[in-house]
Amino acid sequence: MTELPDFSRLSDAEKDALIRLLWQRLEKLEREVAELRDRLAQPAKTPDNASLPPSQGRKAAVPEKPRREGPRQGSLGRKEGGRPLGCEPDETYIAKPVCCAHCNAPFGEADQMLHGRYDKACPRA
Repeated sequence: MTELPDFSRLSDAEKDALIRLLWQRLEKLEREVAELRDRLAQPAKTPDNASLPPSQGRKAAVPEKPRREGPRQGSLGRKEGGRPLGCEPDETYIAKPVCCAHCNAPFGEADQMLHGRYDKACPRA
């Protein structure tokens, strides 16, 4: 029923039927409201009282980290990453391979060239 009928044109039997229909709908809606109120009165589901995974539980109060400005600094090993090179290093280690790692061909002094400089711990230490 989308709009109210004209009551002056309805018979007593039709009015009684309409009242019964509306009464049934009212009872159904009152039952639904009562069920929803009961559901709201129940405690919230947590991993402690229901079969929920721990990840769905309450999260710890962790303070927010300050937002980083600009791009992320490159990590060690990446091009232009890591800390800046020292102007006067304490120790210099020059690594020169003796042969090719793939084919074992020997390297001469002319085959050696500087590939890169790093400010890292010495592999011998």
